[in-house]
Amino acid sequence: MVPAPLRATFRTLSVVAPPVATGIAARLFTQVGPRARVRPADQDVHDAARRGTVEVGGLTVTTYQWGETSPGAPSVLLVHGWQRRASRFGALVRALVEAGWSVESYDGPAHGESDGDRLTVVEHMAAMHAMQARHGAYTAVVGHSLGAFTAGLALHEGFRAERFASLAGPTSFDSVTATYMRLVGIAPRLLDRLCDDITRREFPGQDGLRDRFDLRRHPVPEHVGTLFVQDADDRMHGAEEAYALHAAHPGSELMITEGQGHNGVLDDETVVKTVVDHLTRVPA
Repeated sequence: MVPAPLRATFRTLSVVAPPVATGIAARLFTQVGPRARVRPADQDVHDAARRGTVEVGGLTVTTYQWGETSPGAPSVLLVHGWQRRASRFGALVRALVEAGWSVESYDGPAHGESDGDRLTVVEHMAAMHAMQARHGAYTAVVGHSLGAFTAGLALHEGFRAERFASLAGPTSFDSVTATYMRLVGIAPRLLDRLCDDITRREFPGQDGLRDRFDLRRHPVPEHVGTLFVQDADDRMHGAEEAYALHAAHPGSELMITEGQGHNGVLDDETVVKTVVDHLTRVPA
């Protein structure tokens, strides 16, 4: 939630001083804000986890593991979204453990119990690769929101998994930025300016980042069985983004729900069952 006075300030600056508006917004872009607490509904899952750590860019990232530990068990990595934490996958963790999976996750930098004061897709992908360096190839990866976007990009760039489920994920860096603009009150016409300001400030020397971070142009590899789930009432990343991602991934599956919003898809029994079935299905 963005305070109303801040939104009003950005709306005014968008009109009278666009460079100031986008400059301030770029500086705030990676600031996560208050860390999410464990929800009472997820406390049992959080408490049951076997904890560990991995090092990511000099930061200590807290990791979690549930379920099977035998080498032959199917394994999945869960990648959470912005201002969330690993335990937010509580309903899915329970279902996967019951189905015999080894489930792993982590609190991204600046989230949950991990170190750090900022998070971008780059740090999130680095955490995924640190998990894979310790574990090896996963059977599957599931991401929610920014975590889904991060996981898709990581798969395109070499992260190893056979199955992928994206829950409420955006299509691109531009989409993430547009949502951010809408939340803070910056005029949509300033999208290009803000994208340029963010990339110069947060990703210096990385030319072509807006193209690189676009799952429509750089999709998940075809051999990875992919499922996109989006809710028709998602006000962060609408169903049109899932349709675009589905179109960019021939052979992928698409599930559009109603009434769950952006975060409710994580708790919906039908979504959880569909994800588990998708991950368990043997690729053709």
